[in-house]
Amino acid sequence: DVKDTTTTTLQVIESVASYEVGDIILTDGTKVSVNDVATYTIDENNKPIGVAMISDVYGVPTPKVIGLQKSALSWALCKTGYSTKFTNILCKPIQAGTGAALKTTFTGDIDGSDNWEEICAADPEGTQDPARYYPAFNFANTYGTTAGLTGTVYENGWYVPSIAELCEVYKNKDVIQTSLTIANGFIFDDNHNKYWSSSQSPDYNSYVYQVEFSCGTVYDAGYKSNVDPVFVLHVLNAE
Repeated sequence: DVKDTTTTTLQVIESVASYEVGDIILTDGTKVSVNDVATYTIDENNKPIGVAMISDVYGVPTPKVIGLQKSALSWALCKTGYSTKFTNILCKPIQAGTGAALKTTFTGDIDGSDNWEEICAADPEGTQDPARYYPAFNFANTYGTTAGLTGTVYENGWYVPSIAELCEVYKNKDVIQTSLTIANGFIFDDNHNKYWSSSQSPDYNSYVYQVEFSCGTVYDAGYKSNVDPVFVLHVLNAE
């Protein structure tokens, strides 16, 4: 038993190391290499679930998958969440403004995968009804079901990216968009849409960070009640 467990662990580590930005991830956990995307045809029995990106989580390159669907929703509405500064999910870009998404570094919480848990801890009442009070996070929490991934490893665990992860997607948006389009995913349109991050602004309780994908502008003044697009991430190979 010990030998089998060790072998499985090594296989997972090798698999993680093999992902590249733009790989199309399939329902059964296999991938279509970014180098083969141009000739890929969707198999209805093993459909794409998203496109790979790599984020640097505290010095460790971590492969994640971007879900194929996005939605336009508010970050938080009324109740406690809109006016609360969630101190445990503060992530501050050193630079903001036009083009900052390509070059800024960050301080604070750069990993968005546990940000919803921190919001729940700070606002236990409001988070009991996320569809009403935290629509963008509800989209992430229910994504596995709405995207038809029930019964797979991707049923649960989807989350709203941090500002650091959002900027990483922006840096690679061209190759990611090519794969998203082939996989019948969403489009990063150029209509000045500011995508939500899950990162609280340190300056104002009602603000969170956003990135405008038409020009790479990093905003620190996204009112939580605004209706803006959001997409979701999932850690690859997570059990």
